[in-house]
Amino acid sequence: MISDRRADMHAGEIETSILLHAAPELVRDGNANADHGGGPRPFLLVQGMGAYTASGVIGFPSFATAGKGKAVLASLTGSFAGHLESLGAND
Repeated sequence: MISDRRADMHAGEIETSILLHAAPELVRDGNANADHGGGPRPFLLVQGMGAYTASGVIGFPSFATAGKGKAVLASLTGSFAGHLESLGAND
């Protein structure tokens, strides 16, 4: 990933990559031109995202690829397996 966690908040590189892999029909045309950093967001929790983005995007969907989405889902699946095992999910 190119984006960091702070920059990639909503509809950015990670989320768009996952959708490009799993459900590409849900990704709107123009996502490659929808980048929006959002700037400092000190009142996000009280003002909501609308105070920082008109489009709903805070991130960089132009960096997204289906390959990255596939890799993210594989990583999350692998990481989550240990959590399930610790809960006795395999019993």
